[in-house]
Amino acid sequence: MRIYKYIIINRLSGPVVEKNKCWHVMKKLNLIAMKKGAKKLIGTNDFSTFRASSCRAKSPIKTMKLVKIRSSKNKIEIEFRSQSFLQQQVRSMVGCLKYLGEEKWSLKKFESVMKSKKRILCAPPAPPEGLFLSRIIY
Repeated sequence: MRIYKYIIINRLSGPVVEKNKCWHVMKKLNLIAMKKGAKKLIGTNDFSTFRASSCRAKSPIKTMKLVKIRSSKNKIEIEFRSQSFLQQQVRSMVGCLKYLGEEKWSLKKFESVMKSKKRILCAPPAPPEGLFLSRIIY
């Protein structure tokens, strides 16, 4: 099992201590909408929408055990647990969750993009600076 964490700093002023260790998003994010979207990612799904074109995985079908969103003050931590991941999967999912949080997408739109299996419909992936492999469970 691999556990990835993605960190978003959600405030107007840029991060100082966390610089280059997070994604700075100035627009206030709707955490409730993001949490609803995160629940849709759990389970065995075809994650083709979130897969990089250069991904060499044999199958886009993966089982997401957990997607948990925690927030403290202006810091949002998103945790992903799965046996394996596709190339750019976590960053792409975070990008889509951000669109939900910014209310650019409705939950219905998020679901239709996920089910479409078309990378072109995916939101832009989150930058790599906020992504961390936090733990591996053997």
